[in-house]
Amino acid sequence: NTALFLRSRGHVARTKSCSSREREWERRRNTMFCAATAVSSLANACASSSSSKINSTNPTSRKNATTTTTTTTRCASSNSVASRAAPRRRRTTVIAEAAAAAAAAEAPSQPIVPGKTTSVSLEDARELAAWLRHERNAKMVGEFITIQPTSGNPHGDRGDKTSTATTTEFAEFTLSKNVESGDVILSIPQESCVTAVDAKEHPIVSPLIEEKPELVQLALWLCCERAKAKGSEWWPYLKTLNGNPNSVLRFTEKDFKELLKGTTIDKEARQRRDSAKEEYEALRAAIAEHPDKYPLDVYAFLTENAFIDALDIVCARAQWLNTANCYAMVPLMDAIPICGAPPPVSPEDPSFTQFYEIRDIRTGLTSVRCGYADYDVESASVNLCANTRASAGSKILQIDHSVRNNSELYLSFGDVDDQHPGDYEYWPAELSESDPLYTAKKSVLEAQGFSDKGQTFPVYKDRMPREFLSYLRFARVTNSEELFAVSFTEDKIISPMNEYETLQLLMADCRDRMSAYDTNEEDELLLQKRDDVSLKIRNASRLRQTEKELVGGMMNAVRRRLAPIRGIPTKQGMEDPNADLLEMIEFFESIPNAPKKAFENFQKWARGELEDENYGKKSGGGGCG
Repeated sequence: NTALFLRSRGHVARTKSCSSREREWERRRNTMFCAATAVSSLANACASSSSSKINSTNPTSRKNATTTTTTTTRCASSNSVASRAAPRRRRTTVIAEAAAAAAAAEAPSQPIVPGKTTSVSLEDARELAAWLRHERNAKMVGEFITIQPTSGNPHGDRGDKTSTATTTEFAEFTLSKNVESGDVILSIPQESCVTAVDAKEHPIVSPLIEEKPELVQLALWLCCERAKAKGSEWWPYLKTLNGNPNSVLRFTEKDFKELLKGTTIDKEARQRRDSAKEEYEALRAAIAEHPDKYPLDVYAFLTENAFIDALDIVCARAQWLNTANCYAMVPLMDAIPICGAPPPVSPEDPSFTQFYEIRDIRTGLTSVRCGYADYDVESASVNLCANTRASAGSKILQIDHSVRNNSELYLSFGDVDDQHPGDYEYWPAELSESDPLYTAKKSVLEAQGFSDKGQTFPVYKDRMPREFLSYLRFARVTNSEELFAVSFTEDKIISPMNEYETLQLLMADCRDRMSAYDTNEEDELLLQKRDDVSLKIRNASRLRQTEKELVGGMMNAVRRRLAPIRGIPTKQGMEDPNADLLEMIEFFESIPNAPKKAFENFQKWARGELEDENYGKKSGGGGCG
């Protein structure tokens, strides 16, 4: 279940040598043990316990006894952000601070706006920028980006109008100067980022994270560091990490039934919530089972609420770095709002600008979709670059690194992108095993790279997916001669009857999806205009609306394809659905001309012309001549 948080990412093995890691562990063990002897007896006990665990970090001798699921962790190559050659500066009293944090530490900052994980107060954002610039040597911070008060409600017209937290000024990130495509607008050094390597090197949480997914490792690191509050060297960054009380990880059964009924993520949201709870219970069971290895007072910070909150923050804020092949928590950069990724369009395409620039007609403000964050090997930094030319004053949005649809964005953020330019849904398709041509069809599909079971295709609001339609056409083929008439690269109709059946089945699927909701699109719009609904209800309504718009767009596309098909399938082939009506009309129209036609036929008979027309034809049964 924990693999749900990895969202179909692959895994690779760590390449860092064991010998260098063992030497680094030994150096850290000696440093931390010497520091711990200067504090209270509780800290000394914690230090000896932690140091004994650090000595047992050899991968061949360490076993995981805490989890019921087995997953592999993703790590970067030796030249990436996840494998740093130079040791990072650490606070020498880290064990003592963590040991005393459970009882004496200041509580971490609470969410300042319910439901918006990426909302950061103006004061905290500016303090974080100053900390990165002066203490972390992030020279580019502030060069291209200005941190200013947000223009109006940070949530626009869809904000939580029932919330009383309205006095805090929120941060908004805008361009301080004109930029061209490819310009680096924000760069954060790798030493200021947090990856799974930091969690593995953490003296408190490292014994717990063996064989854990990467995001769970980061969540445990965050959980421990937040417990230390101002005692953590990361405190300026931790203050900007606000949890989301409206996250699906905190949904009740009532919330699922009322808010997510009919949506494509109802089942997955429940699995995520249950998976998070199971992960926490496994951690607490391991701690309770081995009190000598995991002192209860040391791990008192690991409460269910703290773990779920940290996991929710990591799922929303962790940046996937393609070059480094790992997740990373990137200070300041992860506070820039995430927007849906546009479809791949060439810069020379006339529609390119509309995908990367958003103009608000009401306010006159412009937002620009920048590229996604990625690790740059040459500068050893995580960079955010502009994808298009943009003018100073434009609000900065960050393109989603995982190309998620609105449903998946809701799972991570509890929010959706109303202007998602590339929104989609995955619809399933499969063959019927009772089909006489099942074996032959399966072979053809496998040769084309498709599966006969569990095959899914992305469905968009503004276009019909060609491969999806070809798959459905192929599945409805009943004649073996038509098997090779199907094209998966061209929009090619096999036969009118096959096309009619395929489109009708697709239309029925659309109707079933629409009927799964308790409300229609008009109900959702009316609900979002109300002032007495919470942000949780409002955002769930926006999710349902985006899904309904996508299904409605598919229904319109199917109707346009059905319109030219004039007929219905019968045993004799395609027949006009109005054939009976047309026959009746022709009969009534022929009645006034019946006497004239009879007289003309009599004249033909008298002249012998009628016999000439019937000459050679087989005589009917009975009657004369």
